[in-house]
This record gives sequence, C-alpha cells and structure tokens, in this order.
Amino acid sequence: MRISLRRLAPYFFVGPAVLSVAVFLYGPLIASAVLSVLDWNLLSSDVSFVGTRNYAVMFSSVDFRLSAWNTLLYCAILIPAQIVLPLLLAVMIHAVRRSPLQGFYRGSLFLPTIVAYSVAGVAWSWMLNPVNGLFNELFGYFGFPKSRWHTDPDLALLCVCLVTFWKTFGLNMLLWLAALANIPPELREASQLDGAGPGRHFFTISLPLMTPTAFFISVTTLFHVLDDIVGVIDVLTHGGPAGRSSSLLYFLWQQGLQFFQFGQASAVAVIIIVVVLVATWLQFRLGENKVHYG
Repeated sequence: MRISLRRLAPYFFVGPAVLSVAVFLYGPLIASAVLSVLDWNLLSSDVSFVGTRNYAVMFSSVDFRLSAWNTLLYCAILIPAQIVLPLLLAVMIHAVRRSPLQGFYRGSLFLPTIVAYSVAGVAWSWMLNPVNGLFNELFGYFGFPKSRWHTDPDLALLCVCLVTFWKTFGLNMLLWLAALANIPPELREASQLDGAGPGRHFFTISLPLMTPTAFFISVTTLFHVLDDIVGVIDVLTHGGPAGRSSSLLYFLWQQGLQFFQFGQASAVAVIIIVVVLVATWLQFRLGENKVHYG
C-alpha cells in the first residue's frame, strides 16, 4: 500500500495543474472549435450544424477584414516599439545604476503598468479630448491647430497605440534591466581595457548575452499586444470611428457578447489561434537557434 501511494504521489502533485490547464485552456479551445461550426446562441435549444458557413461569413465581412488589417497595423507598430524602446530606457537607467535616483526612474516608468485600463482610458480620453483636452489646450497656447485625436479616423489607431504603449512598456523595460544586471562586470572591464566604446560593448557583448531575454520578450510581446489593445480600445474609442481602431479580439467580443453571434465569434477565435500558433512557430523556428544560453 505504501509503495502504491508513493508511486501515485507525483500524480497528486501534478494533477491540479494538469486539471486547471485542461479546464481553462484546452477546454475553451475545443469549445470554440465546436461552436465555430454550429449556429447556436447558447440561450436557446435550437442548434444546427452549419459547417464552414461561419468562416465564410467572417471572411466576407467588411468589418472583419478591417479589424484584421487594423490588427496587422497594431502589431507592426507596437511589437517593435515594445521591444526596442524599453531596451533603450533600460540601457539609460542601467547607465545611472550608481545614482540614488535609479530607483525613482525605475519605479516612475513602471508605474503605468499597474494602472487599471479603465483609469488609463479615462485619463487619456481627458487629455485627448478634442474640445478642451490637455493636449489641445497646449497646442492652442503655442499657436498650433487643434486635433481631433482619437475621434479622427486617421489618428484613432495611433492614439490607441500610444496609450497601449504607455500602459504596458514597463514590464519589458524591467526584463531588459534584469538582463543587463546579470551581465558580469568583468566583461565590461575587459572590453574597456581592449579599447571598446559603449556602443561596441553593447552590440558585441551585452546584446548577445541578452538573447534569451530578447527571445522571451519577442515571443510574449505578440500575445500582450493582441490582448492589451482590447482594454484600451474599449475605454478610449469603442472600435470607432467607423471601425478604424477595432481589432480582431475586439471584433470577437462584439460578435459574441454584444450581438450573441457565438458561432461567428468562435470562428474568429479559431482564426486568431491559428495565426498566433503559426507566428509563434515561426519565431521558434527562426529565432531559437540564435539564442545564446551560455
């Protein structure tokens, strides 16, 4: 009996984690795949199998195509910004590591990350108010023409990118800071003795040693961007004007929880999952062999 319990002990420890992953990750994935081929609003007993009709309706929808294009633009703008700009800030903060103000810089730059999306959206909607917002008041004071900001179809997406970046860049900045702090100081001293300047030291020593962090940030930033923009869109633009700031995830939320088109919303979810899986596979395929774990 003791031997049997000892053999079962690992399964008791692993079981809760496996169960939670099965219920909260794979369960919804399977449910989305099933709902995507059904016509069912979850509120009635009328269920019918429609095959790929939900996918055909989505691909023929102008709103879906616009949301997909907007999502591509969000990724093209935010993913490089969320990787490069936090790295530059981390390098500048690390350069003043002996200053008593380093903690202040680190804390003040990370502070927006812990602010709720509702608070961030309300604050920025006040600053970007096209009538009497802070930015337009400053523009008027210096003689510049006022802007419509997030109510302008041409600027709404960029405003969402700005607020999203402000809200989320702090986490990647701390990850870059941790990677810089783990570089042995002896390497810096050796490079200085060899006559290497700060730029050469960074690109030939620091950056190669930070490739594990760079790979981790590049993979996780894709998920963060797709998820983070939804909160900002919801409180700042509501997908408008005319759908110019919507995204695939926000379009999914509208189809499912506003219009109760759960089959079409599930089809969008499956499309997003496939795109993310392919993008992640490409990142691992092309980037993992360039990571230096030494």
